[in-house]
Parts: sequence; structure tokens; C-alpha cells
Amino acid sequence: MAEGWKEIMVEQAKAPYIAIMVYVTRVEGGYAHPRYSEDVVLIYGNSLEEARATAEARGRNDEITYLNEYNESVSWSFVGIADVRSALYDSLSEDITLYSRGIRDLAQYKDVFSLPSLEGGQG
Repeated sequence: MAEGWKEIMVEQAKAPYIAIMVYVTRVEGGYAHPRYSEDVVLIYGNSLEEARATAEARGRNDEITYLNEYNESVSWSFVGIADVRSALYDSLSEDITLYSRGIRDLAQYKDVFSLPSLEGGQG
């Protein structure tokens, strides 16, 4: 019974981490440019290293190749992890910030994310 209690304690000790996962989608034929996506994923782990390893494994397991409606091979591949860090709060409830990062160049950010309506000065 003591062993089972230890497993429960380890499970309860896991903390929330946020992983920023980067993927690429490619369509065979070469006529379409690759499209990159960034996913923000909640991961629980006992350490930053464990959370990173879990994110890596998830990224590899997420990869898929399928045929689209034009019978072209479409592949969604894991590129890598842009960031893994502790969640800002241990208790994740509704309407809280999960992830925050600084931005050096607002103009470049607007271009990358197609957000021309963002207000603010240049840094």
C-alpha cells in the first residue's frame, strides 16, 4: 500500500508548464509554400526537463501524413519546441494568463501575425 501512496504523491506534485510547439504543413507537388504553425500546449511535469521531454514526445506523436481531397499527400510535421516554461500560476482556472513573452519589435510582430490593427509604439 505504501508504494501506491508514493505514486499518488508524485502525481499530485506535477506542476503545469506551457510548451510552445512549432509544426510545418507541406503539400506534395511543390506548388504551395510550407505553412508553419505555433501551438501553445499545457503540460504537467515534475520538472522543466520532464515537461520538455513530454513536449518532444507529443510533437513527434502528433505528426501525420494523409491524402487531401485532391489525392495529394499532406504532411504535418513537428519542427521543434520554441519554448517551455513554468505556467505563471499553479492553479489553472478560467480567465488567467497562461503564457507571456516580451516582444522587441512590434512592427515585425504585426507582420508575422498579420495584425495591422495593433496600436503601440516601436521599441
